[in-house]
Amino acid sequence: MRARRTAWCIPWLIGLLVSASSSQQPQDLRQQIGKIIVTPGSGPSLAVAEWVPRNEPAVPAAALITQVLAQDLDFARIANIVGKSLHPSNRPAQPEQVDFTAWSADPARADYLVFGNVSVIGQELVIEAYLYDVQARNRLYARQYRFPTAQARRAAHQIADEIVKMLTGLDGIATSRIAFVSGQGRHSEIYVMDYDGANVRQFTRDGSTALFPAWSPDGRKIAYVSFMTGTPNIHIRSYPEGIPLPFPTFPQGTTISPVFSPDGRWIAFCSSKDSNSTQLYVASADGSVIRQLTNERGVIHSSPRWNPRTGREIAFISNRSGTPQIYIIDADGANLRRVLDRGGFADSPAWSPDGRFLAFAWRPPQASRFDIFLMDVATGQIVQLTDGPGDNESPAWAPNGRHLAFQSNRTGRFEIYLMHIDGTGVRQITQIGGRSPTWVR
Repeated sequence: MRARRTAWCIPWLIGLLVSASSSQQPQDLRQQIGKIIVTPGSGPSLAVAEWVPRNEPAVPAAALITQVLAQDLDFARIANIVGKSLHPSNRPAQPEQVDFTAWSADPARADYLVFGNVSVIGQELVIEAYLYDVQARNRLYARQYRFPTAQARRAAHQIADEIVKMLTGLDGIATSRIAFVSGQGRHSEIYVMDYDGANVRQFTRDGSTALFPAWSPDGRKIAYVSFMTGTPNIHIRSYPEGIPLPFPTFPQGTTISPVFSPDGRWIAFCSSKDSNSTQLYVASADGSVIRQLTNERGVIHSSPRWNPRTGREIAFISNRSGTPQIYIIDADGANLRRVLDRGGFADSPAWSPDGRFLAFAWRPPQASRFDIFLMDVATGQIVQLTDGPGDNESPAWAPNGRHLAFQSNRTGRFEIYLMHIDGTGVRQITQIGGRSPTWVR
């Protein structure tokens, strides 16, 4: 007899795996990160029944909700999604219509069932969503939503995130956003899209070159570098309005790679504004206070990233050893140390939300391309997440630490891709070209 799984088991299990992983030996790192998501063939099974339209105008919305919700929950990897071909023939709209025997037996063998209905009333979608433990026949979640008729996709994302939270205790990513760069030649702008690549909208309209987008922690600002004044400088705009916010520009040198501190009060960046070397700086969010952290002649620094767990450490790239490598420095300029010492060319370090891992792009010695690697900062253990084709660069963490976005030119030009923390589940999410993804809840 198959052991029954109940909702409380999943967060308990994930907590056990995460806590246990911290005590494992370094050689087990790949196994550790493989346990952060549910791999195919293991863990509980979750069925997403087709949403039932309650009136004729709701038919398109019901189909879209079903599609998007299934895709969101599949990518979340909190459970194995039961294939549609294995579903029983009945489509429950209400709890009393669920045939628990059919959903729990072969071929569906579902541990959990998500279902619901939708109506169009006036200019609103009225949506009812349910989550049941099929084996125990217990209702775990029930809610009614009201959304404008054009927001069926948004509704599905919100339902997905609430189901993830219910089953795991972890925040979902379906309602999160990704900013990125797109454009050709000397003309590029910042765009924003839903996490799955839908709803792409242009954010900047500088008519110049825009690079290095970075979200503020609250998602209400985007800092980036623009050439619109002739010299690359940091600009900050409110999101989604695009209103310019104060930050100083410098008349000379190159200023790159702005990134907000975890509390949003500071911005780290690199600039050659004071010399012919690109140094690391920290400034208050409005630029009224600026501190220089490094001061080495002939050295290039780039890609600073704050540790989101401590808010006190900054990982960055420096070529002080001859080739670009990863270093960490305290936000006051003290305690500089090198954390990657294996040669080659490193770029774009990115801390995981819990501060345990650094994802980064690296072209190891004798390699011909960049790939994405993951480092356990405490042990120095490294695992490779991508393996070509093309160059794979600029990793960015999902807000829940279970997935990564990155850029790859595997199809001939750079586009944005997503993958799970163990390197599986790779999917392309842009079609207009994309570089430098940055993720926010």
